[in-house]
Amino acid sequence: MSVKINGTMTLADVVKEYPQTIPYLNELHLDYCCGGHSPISTTVRENNLDEAELLGKLNELAEKAPQNKNSAEDIERFEKLSVNEMLDDLEETHHVTDRRLMKDAEDSLNKILIAHYPHHGEMLTELHHKFALLKADLEEHFAKEERYTFPIMRANPEPDAEQVQLVKDLEDEHTAAGDVIKEIQELTENFTLPADACPTFAHTYAVLQDLFNDIFIHIFKENSVTFPEYYEKASNAGACSVR
Repeated sequence: MSVKINGTMTLADVVKEYPQTIPYLNELHLDYCCGGHSPISTTVRENNLDEAELLGKLNELAEKAPQNKNSAEDIERFEKLSVNEMLDDLEETHHVTDRRLMKDAEDSLNKILIAHYPHHGEMLTELHHKFALLKADLEEHFAKEERYTFPIMRANPEPDAEQVQLVKDLEDEHTAAGDVIKEIQELTENFTLPADACPTFAHTYAVLQDLFNDIFIHIFKENSVTFPEYYEKASNAGACSVR
């Protein structure tokens, strides 16, 4: 096995080059979208992981054909689009999917909050509250992208510093959403079902996992593919030095 991935690379770099590693990184709950821009050597220290073991598994996966070809092919397809095509694609795919999954999760979570309140009221109340905040933030974020920032990006293919800053503000909002997702994962012990969980409880957790996995890929596409390509087209050398 040839070594392709080393500790100086970032998880965002790894996913961009080898999208077949996404399921493994999801299993480890490693952030490759919002917080995926630190060297792997730093990430393993922060998460108390064995660097050699992680790199070994990542390189093993990099050698193999993607198990989830749809995900890998989707990212490869996405990377070939123009910035404007990427923006259209994000709205037509992830925005639609995430809104649908959020509605499903909200309905199911309300049901189990009532049904399981006697035994899991404290945890479910906190989960319900955190998810409501996340849903509101994402709905407002999508609206901002669709009706404000993305149109500005389309109209200004060579952005100035102010326009670059507007896009960087979206990255801050991605980080905030990612933080809430991590809190929910910790609260639910990474979606470990209680012994008395009913089918609706299981469905709620499954939908939340599907939602978060899609959000991770959604944010990765924006933070690591679309936005960097847009920044590269800045109309002056100082435009990308904002902040």
